[in-house]
Amino acid sequence: MLITKNKMAAFILRVMFFLLIFGWIYFYSGSHPAEIAKLVKITDDYLVIQRDVSNGGGYKELYISSKSVIPPLVVGKQYYFVSDQKYFQHPYICYVEE
Repeated sequence: MLITKNKMAAFILRVMFFLLIFGWIYFYSGSHPAEIAKLVKITDDYLVIQRDVSNGGGYKELYISSKSVIPPLVVGKQYYFVSDQKYFQHPYICYVEE
């Protein structure tokens, strides 16, 4: 049962509906990991942190976005980092706390 008799308009409406659903799923997808880590390096585009410092943990790059809330940071100090990572994207910083 079609809302409209025009097949092209019905096809466009169907595609728009599926794009809306997939966009909604993508928007609410991803992870929001929070961790206490040592700040290793600061650049203009990203911060490098070291996770689980006591066990020689791995390094991670957190990219800075326009929505990032970042106070003045000191290299070598531990901070509480909350990041946001959606599918097929780099992890971005949401905010940093001391």
